[in-house]
Amino acid sequence: MLFLCLFSMRQLLILLSLCLLIVSCGHTSPQDKVLLSRADSLMEAHPDSALTLLQHITDSKRLSSPDHALYALLMSQALDKNNIEVQSDSLIRIATAYYHGGKDLSHAGYAWFYLSRVEENRGDAEGQAEALLKAQTYAMRSHNDKLLGFVYGDKAKMYQDQNQLDSMLHYNRLAYSNLKKAGDKRNCIVCLLVIGYSHYLEKQYKTALVYYNLALQECTDTDFLLVSSIHRQQCLAYYCLKNYHKALYFARLSTLSSDMYDYSKTIDLAMIFNKLNQLDSADFYLRKCTNPHEMAPEYYQTRINVCAKQKKWDAVIYYMDKLVIAKDSLYKHSLLESFAGLEKKYNYQRIAAENKTLIITNQENKNLILLLLLSLSVSALILLLWRFRQKQQQLEQHKALIKQEQALVEKEKENNRLLQHQLTMQQALVKNIELYKRIAMDRLFRSNAKSDNNVKEKASLPVDSSAFYEEFISSMDALYLQYSTRLANQYPQLTKNDLLICCLLHAGLDSAMIASLLNIQITSLHITRTRLRKKLYLTHDENLLDFLAKF
Repeated sequence: MLFLCLFSMRQLLILLSLCLLIVSCGHTSPQDKVLLSRADSLMEAHPDSALTLLQHITDSKRLSSPDHALYALLMSQALDKNNIEVQSDSLIRIATAYYHGGKDLSHAGYAWFYLSRVEENRGDAEGQAEALLKAQTYAMRSHNDKLLGFVYGDKAKMYQDQNQLDSMLHYNRLAYSNLKKAGDKRNCIVCLLVIGYSHYLEKQYKTALVYYNLALQECTDTDFLLVSSIHRQQCLAYYCLKNYHKALYFARLSTLSSDMYDYSKTIDLAMIFNKLNQLDSADFYLRKCTNPHEMAPEYYQTRINVCAKQKKWDAVIYYMDKLVIAKDSLYKHSLLESFAGLEKKYNYQRIAAENKTLIITNQENKNLILLLLLSLSVSALILLLWRFRQKQQQLEQHKALIKQEQALVEKEKENNRLLQHQLTMQQALVKNIELYKRIAMDRLFRSNAKSDNNVKEKASLPVDSSAFYEEFISSMDALYLQYSTRLANQYPQLTKNDLLICCLLHAGLDSAMIASLLNIQITSLHITRTRLRKKLYLTHDENLLDFLAKF
């Protein structure tokens, strides 16, 4: 019995120990949590400090699963930002394995992005392309513009290695657009610099200078390394444009800060001084460069040019041999790079095609729904446009009717006004004509009239010919649409007296009345009428009164 109790106690202790071990392995200490939090906050501005903090976490395996994944991601990010090349993918795959289930889309995107950097360091083009595609998918799903800008930037770099400059420029512009949306000013400047470099590779030097200047305007004076890189690119552009003085100016500006590419700056200065025939200065900077790296052909070619100008023929032959060796080495390397570029392109296209097929297969129903919604939207839009056109036409017809009605109203008002004016003039003319008729009748019968002396005196008064002419002609013109004016224009040979007689005849006065009114003999009036017919070019058969009535 005692043995059984001891055995049970032993099993219980083992079980408790295992539980404590599991709990202790998956628990993050408060100190490590603080280190992770501080490293995450310092990663963008001070990646070196973030790396130092992460290195203080001595046992990452004791972290909890979420913190372990975050540690793996932050450590990979810090190493990359500090230019420490990592070829082992064991660390970053902890993050990709944890975030792959969609627990955190943004962290998953960054995990696959830094895995692509590791694959690039290992020379695995297929793995790099696959990781980049997954990073791009997560970046789009999480709407992380900054990460998407980084992915497009690495794509542009792959196309640069393949010497596909158009694609390189396209993806660099996409990277700049997304980084600008994210508000990442420094990486936007780097994108402008790389876009300018794309134009430089295509020998569009003036366009490249435009982008270099834009990058320099956005750059702060405190970012010495970035300013130095911009100045070096400006130097090369002006060198290719054969503006050696400006090239020298920017080359000197680029040397104000020191970095791992100092050897290229000294070679730039040597090349410029050689073009300016300042051979001592060129020789001085060539001696400063101990290892020209990938710029070996430019270095040895400059050596040859300087020595040839100095007539050091032995040195010329020596450096020509060096130049041939350097070119052969770079040629072999370029062949390898071209083959790798073709392989990268092939693998990238294959993976992209597979990914596209998978998306089409998985989203077939969604595409059908979208197509149906699009058809309904187009139909609704067409219906709305048709109804809008109908209403617009109705509105235009209504406006036209309103305008016509307004025009008719205005015309009717004008006709009424003219009719009223005409009636007024006709009444005045009738009164004048009646008055003149009475005067004419009085003169005709003044010898036989039996009235008082006042009436006889009034009848015997002569008519003021000028006043009578003006008043009577004015009345006739108002009543018959400028009758005298039309006669005078048509027959300029008519005198004022002729016009007056025409108006009197048209007004209906007979010859006796006209002769009495004008105080002339009836025979004189007949003579005047005969002359008037000649002036109006009337034939013997034409009636004067009918002519005047129809005129």
